[in-house]
Amino acid sequence: MRGRRFPVILGNVRAESHKAFGGAARGIALMTLPVLLLCSQGCATVDAVTGKQVINFYTLEEDVQLGRQVLLNNIEQMRKAGVAINQDPARLSQLSNIVQRIAAVSHLPDLPYTVTLFHTGIVNAAAAPGGAIMVFEGLFDPQKGLVRDEDELAAVLAHEIAHVNCRHTTERLSALALAGLATELVASWTEDEDPETARALRTVFNIGALLVIPSYSRQDEYEADRVGLFYMARAGYDPRAAVRIWKRAAEKDPGGWGPLSILATHPGAAERARALEKLLPEAMQVYAKACSPAAAH
Repeated sequence: MRGRRFPVILGNVRAESHKAFGGAARGIALMTLPVLLLCSQGCATVDAVTGKQVINFYTLEEDVQLGRQVLLNNIEQMRKAGVAINQDPARLSQLSNIVQRIAAVSHLPDLPYTVTLFHTGIVNAAAAPGGAIMVFEGLFDPQKGLVRDEDELAAVLAHEIAHVNCRHTTERLSALALAGLATELVASWTEDEDPETARALRTVFNIGALLVIPSYSRQDEYEADRVGLFYMARAGYDPRAAVRIWKRAAEKDPGGWGPLSILATHPGAAERARALEKLLPEAMQVYAKACSPAAAH
């Protein structure tokens, strides 16, 4: 089953539609449970990272297709803004080598990982589903950037590769689609007797969807931090670099969510540094094993 089979159906938006849902809607919601259970069971898949069952309407092939479209859209927007792309062969080669080295020890090493370098002052990196990694040159700017050496660059890229392997984007889109299906079922059954409640349901869902789609959750970010830390260690990059980055980010922006675009999502930089520090002893063991002479054979 695919996410496209459960389109988010947009309802009419009117100011007076923000009324209480009422007992009738709650009763009807119970009728949707068998349908939703069938949908969720039919679309359950095993998370490659955790080994747990998750809901994801997308196949890995569709992750790749979606990621390519996201990348093309970003390239188009950057070109319209006059931003140069992939104009530093040495830096691009460095980024590609790091990505391939980390991807090789990830849970999904066979995805078609790519790197695109945008020559703009944005301090960030991003990943689209399926392995399309985007790096913005401001990340390693000497004054306002965060990265000072290759291990720190690897820490950022490992975090993005972790998002890809955890499939955070398509899992969130799948959850949104399932919520949209539930909302539409309840709204459809309610519409004849209580059209105001039906409109309210659709409106609240649509507004909520706009807030949910743009960013990862706190849980997603923590998971990508943790998974990425061990990816970089397994690939032979010093995991202490990840802690250095977030401590540096906290110094640049003590509040946690200031002008640095890499801090645009929760949790805050200091909080992330502390969480990573707790994982360092185990990560350093992985790093030492990866750097041992036996690991080279």
